[in-house]
Amino acid sequence: MQQCTADGSAQMTDTIEAEMKVSPFRRWFSSGLVALTAALLLNMAMTTPPASVLGQGLVWGMATLLLIAALKLWRDTGVSVRLVGTRLEDSHGALIVQIEDVETLTRTHFSFRPSNGFMLSLKREYDPRWCMGLYWRAGKRAAFGGAVSGAEAKKLAEAIERHLSQRRETA
Repeated sequence: MQQCTADGSAQMTDTIEAEMKVSPFRRWFSSGLVALTAALLLNMAMTTPPASVLGQGLVWGMATLLLIAALKLWRDTGVSVRLVGTRLEDSHGALIVQIEDVETLTRTHFSFRPSNGFMLSLKREYDPRWCMGLYWRAGKRAAFGGAVSGAEAKKLAEAIERHLSQRRETA
């Protein structure tokens, strides 16, 4: 929630309880690996091109898609996920999930979730959204993790669990 001050600038009124962000090393490493894969494909396409035109197009197309993915990964991992009041939002202030819409939080080893992350089951459907390496949201599910460290995701998950346990106690 923003509140305008006398000079017209915006000021945050809610505090950030927890924040999950990707470390600079993980950003460079993950984006770099995807870009390196694209560079290797481009090298292969130029030095030993496939015999068929279709094969050449496929290799060039895959390399192009990988370069686009590397740029998207770099851009998306520059964003953080924050728990502010009863909202999970990104660092730009865009809503990801309202905490009152969360039914369960799962972070067991064999659950369907991103690496080092956790999954939220939601009471209502949200529009699909994907922030590569950080989170995705589709229907009644949202998952967080991927390029983040396990400790970062755990801090955010524990803060959400505190909200869920407080809600259960008051209900």
